[in-house]
Amino acid sequence: MPFYNLSITSKKIIVTRLICFFWLIAKIISWKVWLADRLFPIVPPLNFLFVPSIIHLVLFIFSLAAIFALLIFPSNRQLQPGVIIIEVLSCVLDQNRWQPWEYEYIFIILALVINYKNEKTAIASIAFIFISIYFFSGLGKMNPLFSQYLRNVIVNLGIFHASDSHINNMLLYHAGYFLGIIEILLSIGLLFKRTVKATALFLILMHLCIIVIFGPLGINYDKIIWPWNIAMIPCLYAFFISNHPVLISIQSIKPGWNKLIILFFGILPFLNFFGYWDYFLSSSLFSYKSPNMYVYIHNKEASKELQPYFSLLKNKLSDSNAALINIREWSFKEIQSPAYPELRVYKSIKQQLLKRYPGMDATFIVYPYFNEQKNSKELK
Repeated sequence: MPFYNLSITSKKIIVTRLICFFWLIAKIISWKVWLADRLFPIVPPLNFLFVPSIIHLVLFIFSLAAIFALLIFPSNRQLQPGVIIIEVLSCVLDQNRWQPWEYEYIFIILALVINYKNEKTAIASIAFIFISIYFFSGLGKMNPLFSQYLRNVIVNLGIFHASDSHINNMLLYHAGYFLGIIEILLSIGLLFKRTVKATALFLILMHLCIIVIFGPLGINYDKIIWPWNIAMIPCLYAFFISNHPVLISIQSIKPGWNKLIILFFGILPFLNFFGYWDYFLSSSLFSYKSPNMYVYIHNKEASKELQPYFSLLKNKLSDSNAALINIREWSFKEIQSPAYPELRVYKSIKQQLLKRYPGMDATFIVYPYFNEQKNSKELK
C-alpha cells in the first residue's frame, strides 16, 4: 500500500499539494471576497489601506498563480515565502478575508518555511495546528448558544423523536456541550500513540458527516467550508493513520520560529474567551458565539441597489415597515463567505453604508448569532 508507507518527505509534499489544491478551490468559490468591485464593503484594519480596486485584482491573480505554482513544485523554497507574502498583503486590505481556512493555510506554509532544514519539525508543527483547531473548535462549542441551536435542530427535525416536551431533558439540553467535549477529547487523542489512529478515523467520519449535511446532498449551505472539510480527510490519513503517525510534544515543535505557531494556535485562542482575540483566529467554528448584525432600512428608495440582499424573513426585532438586511446572509449571497464577525468590522460596515447611502435612514442592531432578541443592542 504505497499511500500507507509514507516517509516524512512524502507527508510534507502531500500536505502541501492538498492544501494548495483546496486553497485554490476555496479562492475560486469566494472570488468576490478577494476583489474590491462589489457592494459588500471592504473593511481594512486601517483607513490608509483603502486602495484602488486594481491592486486587489493584481494580488488575487498573483495569489492564484503562486498557489498553483506551489501545487506543482511543493518543495520550492522561493515559492513558499512568496505565497505567504502575497496572502498577507491581500488579507491586510480586507478583514473579511481573514477566514479560518485562509489563516490555517498561511500558517501551514509558514511551518514549512521556518523548518526547511528539519522536515520532522515541520510536520510536527503542522500536526500541532491541526490538533489546536480541533481542540479550540470543541472548546468554543461549550456554550449555551451552541447548545440552544443544537437543541432546536434536534427538536425541529424530530431527531430521536425529540419534541418540545423534551426541552427540559438534561441529555437534550446539554447535547451541545457533549459534542464540544467529544471534539476536545478527539483532539487530545491525536497526541497519544495508542489512540491516534482510532481518533483520526473518528475525525474523518466527522468531516464526512459535515460534508453530507452541508453539501449538495444535504442543506447545500456554506459551500466555502466544503473544500476545507474534504482537505482534512486525506491530511488526517497521511499524518495520523499511515505508517509512523505524527506524534508531537512541546519539545518537538518549540525550536526557533515555531514559537510563533505555539503562540497563534496554542495560546492566543484562549484570549477569545475574554474578548481579546478574534473568533475566526481562535478556531471558534460553528460555536454561535460570534455576533451578527441586522440593518433596518427605513428609506428603501435611498438604497435601491441593495434590494437583492433584502431579507425575505422578519425576526422578533423587525420593524414591519423597514427593509431588513442580515449581514451574514448578505455576505454569503454576494461573496460566498461569512462576514468577519467582529464589532469593529460591523462599525466600519455601518459607516461605509451611511456614507454611500446618506438618505437610507437605517438602524443597526448587533446580537449574538443565535440569540436575536436577548442581548441585542444598537450599534453606535
